[in-house]
Amino acid sequence: MYITHTIKADAEIINKLGIIRGSIQRSTQLELNGIQDDLLIGNINTIISDFQNNKYRVYDKNDELLLYLTQLEETWISLSEAMYTYRTNPTSTNSSIIIELSELAWVRSNNLVYIYQQTSQNKVAKLDNSFFMLTINLIFGIFIIYLIKKYVKDTLEYLVNYDDLTGIFNRRFFNEYLLKEIEKFNRYPSKLSLVILDIDRFKNVNDTYGHDVGDIILKDLAKLVNSNIRKSDILARIGGEEFAIVLTNCDINDGFSFAEKIRNIVSQHNFHQVGQITISLGVTQLHENDTTDTIYKRADNALYIAKKNGRNRSEIEIKNGFIMTHPNKDIKIKQNLPS
Repeated sequence: MYITHTIKADAEIINKLGIIRGSIQRSTQLELNGIQDDLLIGNINTIISDFQNNKYRVYDKNDELLLYLTQLEETWISLSEAMYTYRTNPTSTNSSIIIELSELAWVRSNNLVYIYQQTSQNKVAKLDNSFFMLTINLIFGIFIIYLIKKYVKDTLEYLVNYDDLTGIFNRRFFNEYLLKEIEKFNRYPSKLSLVILDIDRFKNVNDTYGHDVGDIILKDLAKLVNSNIRKSDILARIGGEEFAIVLTNCDINDGFSFAEKIRNIVSQHNFHQVGQITISLGVTQLHENDTTDTIYKRADNALYIAKKNGRNRSEIEIKNGFIMTHPNKDIKIKQNLPS
């Protein structure tokens, strides 16, 4: 009966420690994806407080658990403060701080689970382990923690930077990447073009075939376009059926030629149930004094003109509202156009 009671009590404590560990990871994922769950944060605070107030009676002969619990509480306070800072200032720096603190919190909460599991086992039976076996277990444990830490970090970075549906980069990553390229351009001027593409009449696809088929079309399109860009370029989903491509070392001529190439590839592809679809594309080139907003607005305006001029075509905005309209064939663009 003593052993049964002990195992039951210990299982409750280990479960609560596991809830802290999982909840911290979950709250971090939600926060980085723009979902604010203050109730979840409050639950974590409550459970940690219950431990500190000794609501859960724990066997802690050398105050080892108390030490780790105090360290976890300090880390969690720093992490929750970083989350509230990120809500008002969602920069990549604040995002990195959250990821770093969440990794530390996960390791410390995992240590608590592991230590109490060992403590519980020692209460039931004294295990006579040799120094050699303890060393092997320690090395193995450190290796496992390293693998788990790397997995947690990679998972968080994926959730922050990638689109759940298509698996390509999301708008957040696109904005940060484009900003870095503009900053690089300001230091070392080079060629860069931006292409924004949109599926023509995609609403008809969803209305006719359903949103499940629409999702398949989005995934297939992302895969098709991604397989036809260079490793130095990036493809991101920036809206429902809207995608952006950043082309490095690529001037406006090359950007337009690339857009036409992608347009033709898509128009000749047979998509699931739907068959053939078309896309419209807007193209522009990075200029001096550009910001992420100005270059994006030019490409978006060119996309609007492509839609207005009949869809299934590529259009270019050079600078300051100067639209260069092209038939769907490969032609060159005059450089040094007046702004």
